[in-house]
Amino acid sequence: MSRGCSLRSRYFCTASRGLEQLLREEVHRKLSASEVEQVSGKVFFTADADLKKLKSLKCAERLFLLVKKLPPIQMPRHKGKGVHVLQKYVIGESSKWLDVVAKWRTLQDFSREQECTSDITETGIKRPTQQESSEKRKRPKLELDEPPTIVFNESAARQDDLHPVIRGSCQEKAPIQTPPSPDELLDSKGRNAASCMHFRVSCRCSGKLAKMFTPQELGRAIGVALSRQMGWKAELRNPVLEVYVHLNDIHCVVGIPIVRLPLASRDYIKNAGLRSTVAWAMAYLADIKNAYYHGIDNTASQLQMASANVCFAKLTSNIDLMRASVTELPLLTESIDVVICDIPFGKKFKTSRDTKTIMPYILKEMVRVLSVNGTLVLLLSQELSLDIQQWQKPKSHQSIKGKPDAWQNTDATSKEPSTHPDENADMEHMLVAETKQSEVQRKVLASLVPTGIFQVSLGVTEASIHRYKKIPIT
Repeated sequence: MSRGCSLRSRYFCTASRGLEQLLREEVHRKLSASEVEQVSGKVFFTADADLKKLKSLKCAERLFLLVKKLPPIQMPRHKGKGVHVLQKYVIGESSKWLDVVAKWRTLQDFSREQECTSDITETGIKRPTQQESSEKRKRPKLELDEPPTIVFNESAARQDDLHPVIRGSCQEKAPIQTPPSPDELLDSKGRNAASCMHFRVSCRCSGKLAKMFTPQELGRAIGVALSRQMGWKAELRNPVLEVYVHLNDIHCVVGIPIVRLPLASRDYIKNAGLRSTVAWAMAYLADIKNAYYHGIDNTASQLQMASANVCFAKLTSNIDLMRASVTELPLLTESIDVVICDIPFGKKFKTSRDTKTIMPYILKEMVRVLSVNGTLVLLLSQELSLDIQQWQKPKSHQSIKGKPDAWQNTDATSKEPSTHPDENADMEHMLVAETKQSEVQRKVLASLVPTGIFQVSLGVTEASIHRYKKIPIT
C-alpha cells in the first residue's frame, strides 16, 4: 500500500446522543461506508477512505480506529481475580494491536505529508496550533438578551439598503507547530519493533462494572497489562498513542483516536458558540443549498464575535450581520427560504414565563419572513418543546373552560375567583393576554407543518430540534 492511499478499515465515531442517525447517514453519504452499526453515542462502520474524507465528517465528535468491539465482560465477584479477567479480555492477542497500530501509522504518515505540503485548510485559513485550538474550544461568556437568528435566502441578492452590515478585521493565526515524524512515532525496523511507543489509556465505565472499579483503576490495570505484553511505555502527559476503552453493560469497545483534536473542533471557527455538531445537524436538517446568509442578534457583543468568525472563515461576501429584535426582523415578507434559531436556555438562560409568553410572537415573525414551502428549524429546551407541542392539542386539554391557569382552582376551599376589584382586574388582563396569545398560536400553527422533532444532548442539558415547513393558508 502506497503512502496516502485510502485505507479500508473498521472505524467508529462518537456522537452527541440523538445525532447517531444523522451521523449514520453522513458516513453512508460521504464515505460509502458498509457494515454501519448504530448504538447510543457511537456509530461503527467500515470504509475505504483516506484521512481527508474521514476528517470531513461534521456530525462526529471524535474518530477512532476500532481495535475490538466485544460483548459485555462477565466479571467474577472477587475484585482481584476480576482485574486479571479484565486485562486478558480487553487486550487479547498482540497481533491485533500490531495490525491496528500499523494502519494508524499509515494514516499518520498521510497526515504528515498533508501538513508538510501546506498548513492552509481548504477555505484558505491557516491551521491553528494545538494550544490555540484548545483555547478556541472554551465557550465565551454569553450575554444574549434574545435568541440569535440565522436566516438564509437562497435566491435573493444582497439587501444592503435594508440594514447595516457589521464587518470585522481578520487576525492571522500562527502556523502549526511541527509534530513528530512518523518514524519518531514508531521504530522503522518493523512492526515488532514498537517497544518505543509511548501511550496512555483513557477509560470510561458504567453499569455493573462501575460499581466495582473506578475509571482510573480500570485504566491503570489495562495500561499495566498492555505495557507488559507489548513492551510499550506509559506516558500520561504527552503520549504518542492514546488507547480509548469504554466498558458498560452493552459492550466493550477499544479504539485508537486517529487525530488528537476532536473532529468537532472546527479550524475555521474563531469564537466557539453552540456545539458545532448540533449546529451542523440543524443546517443539515434545513437542507440548505447555495445560499446567502443573514445573521441577526440583538446583542452587540455577540455580533462582534460572529463578525470575527465570518471574517476568520473568509465568508464576508456570503454573510451579513445585523442587530435587530427577533420579533421585528428587518426583512421583507416571504423573502427568506430557511430560518434557523437557537432559543437560549440552560443554566444561564432559564425558561421563564416571559420566554413562553413571547414564543408565539417570535414564531409569528419568523413565519412572516419565511417563504411558502420554506423551512424553519428551532433548537428548544425540553420545556419549550413540550409547550409548542401542546399548542397543537385541543384547547380543552390546555385549560379548563378557556380560563387561564391562574384561574384554575387548586385549593378546595377556594371555589370562586376573588371578589377584590384589583385582583379581578389582574385576572381579566391575564385572560385577555392569553386569549390574544392563543390567537397568535392558532395563526402560526395554521401555516406551519411539523416535519420532525429530534432529541439531542448538549452535555448536561437535553434539547429538541423542531423542523417545520411553511404552507400557504387557504
